Amino acid sequence: MSNATTAAGTRVDSIDWLGADGGSLAAAFAAGCVATWGFIQAVLVGPLKKQMSDLKEECEKRDDRQAQRINQLETLLLLHGSGELRQQLQAALSEDRVLGDKV
Repeated sequence: MSNATTAAGTRVDSIDWLGADGGSLAAAFAAGCVATWGFIQAVLVGPLKKQMSDLKEECEKRDDRQAQRINQLETLLLLHGSGELRQQLQAALSEDRVLGDKV
């Protein structure tokens, strides 16, 4: 058996992996992991979260504008559409409102 290894196999190249040296290396590894995690959160995740919230806000504004435009178009169709079109539109609007109340 060489001088670099012991019977238990815990010493390699004069480092006691299961003793104080191993604990120091584990603490250094954990510190590196924490630093890397912090870096990733600050550099990558933070800006992505901000971009996602901006996009969500933009989508909500667009949805509001589209709902207003749909209401305008429905009103125009009710005022200027033919009799049959008005009846079908009123039936569809009533059905949407009833279904909307249930959801």
